[in-house]
Amino acid sequence: GDVAGAAEALGRQFTVRGAVVRGDQRGRELGYPTANVPTPGNEAAPADGVYAGWLTRRDTGQRYPAAISVGTNPTFAGDRERRVESYVLDRDDLEFYGVEVEVAFVDRIRGMVRFDSVEALVETMRDDVERARVILAT
Repeated sequence: GDVAGAAEALGRQFTVRGAVVRGDQRGRELGYPTANVPTPGNEAAPADGVYAGWLTRRDTGQRYPAAISVGTNPTFAGDRERRVESYVLDRDDLEFYGVEVEVAFVDRIRGMVRFDSVEALVETMRDDVERARVILAT
């Protein structure tokens, strides 16, 4: 989870690359649509948690500030596929399905938590987005 330390050791930010796949659409329903990149078992990804970082379209080079969740969404029952889910800050008009993206991790915001209610999750997501905004502005 120490992506800032990893960046220092690597001389660049740690990144995950892949084609965006359709998820469960929960983020969209909660007001935070995400671009989902699967994490195959043979590729490294940061520890489960929430991060501030950047999502870049590989075809155009467009870079967007993002709040990024890595993990299995433990608040919800069902499939536990591990994903990297990036919410582009303040944008709900972008479509990335099938697009190759690169997700760069800047700093960890918090570990993964299972919430007792969707309302508590959404409240925390609001805080996560605000923290990501502050981190990426510096």
